[in-house]
Amino acid sequence: MANTRHTYTYPTRIEYGPNAMKDFTHIVKEQGLKKGLIVTDKGIEKVGTADLLKGFFTEVGIDTVIFSDVKSNPTEKNVLDGTQVFKENNCDFIVALGGGSPMDAGKTMKVMATHDGPLEKYDDMKGGDKYILDNMPPFYAIPTTAGTGSEVGRSSVININNKKVIIFSPFMMPDIAVLDPLITVSLPAKLTAATGVDAFVHSLEAYIMETFHPMADGIAIEAMKMCVENLSTAVYKGDDIEARGKMLMASAMGAIAFQKGLGVNHAIAHGLGIFYDMHHGLANAIVLTEVMKYNISREETRKRYASLGSIFGVENDAEKVIEAIGKWLISLGIVVNLRDLNVKEDQFTALEEYALADPCCPLNPKTVEKGDIVTILKNLI
Repeated sequence: MANTRHTYTYPTRIEYGPNAMKDFTHIVKEQGLKKGLIVTDKGIEKVGTADLLKGFFTEVGIDTVIFSDVKSNPTEKNVLDGTQVFKENNCDFIVALGGGSPMDAGKTMKVMATHDGPLEKYDDMKGGDKYILDNMPPFYAIPTTAGTGSEVGRSSVININNKKVIIFSPFMMPDIAVLDPLITVSLPAKLTAATGVDAFVHSLEAYIMETFHPMADGIAIEAMKMCVENLSTAVYKGDDIEARGKMLMASAMGAIAFQKGLGVNHAIAHGLGIFYDMHHGLANAIVLTEVMKYNISREETRKRYASLGSIFGVENDAEKVIEAIGKWLISLGIVVNLRDLNVKEDQFTALEEYALADPCCPLNPKTVEKGDIVTILKNLI
């Protein structure tokens, strides 16, 4: 792969550190913008973070309207409803505040603010990116979880007719990503763990992709190390600002790394999200070790897994790394049994069909055949 053509882009502006969210509103003011749409979810609105941001904007003389009707797996309706609010209120910028769901919804509202429907027209699997033009309003992302890394990404995942559709364009990348650890301290332990493992899986899957991208590989390794060193502290000592901040950075780094692509771990997780509305980070965590055991038969992937031994304080041996990851997940309180989450074995075939059609699946370093995913799922019962 090193002797073929590649193009790399890492352009996101990042504002990092305690009080970055408040300082960010002054940056928006300096850009001459007048009215913003804050895209969030009911949970973030309930704990008051959306009102806090709205207050910061008010202090600098900018009016905002809050749209919080975003599901955990955002739908086409969420996007279209939010776009309507944007237009009706004559907004000139969008801020996504929350986890991956508000950020994905907000990015897609950015597209629909200036593009005609239907949304499915922009499906990346169907070449929809060619219809997305650089004529969209400014878009900013403020993560309240350390997991998806969507704040530095150029795509969104939207549920259209019970199918997770990827909308992609370099023009969708946020103008500024705001990483403020102060607004993540209220995240419950279980969600902190699930989102943190999501960040880890992003880096791990990116690291084993065949794509030649040594810069992304280096970022992925460092991000995995940061997750292992800081996630437990963030889970069990949620007010530790340093751990929270480093997890935010690890999350962003993971999303930068997965420019290389993601594999069957994410394909299955997307299916679990559609079939059971399961939290994406939890879904990734549950299948992680079994997917690694599946991929290990490919020699190059085995070597990559083995090279991570030092991160977990074990030998550079793939099996020992997988064992260490399994223990790490349990230590974080992650449920690793599908039966405990009421996932039914009689739906495994349908889940596999969905995952095989997922755009992440063909990128897996080991070719996934029919029956392989069912076997992975059965091992988790």
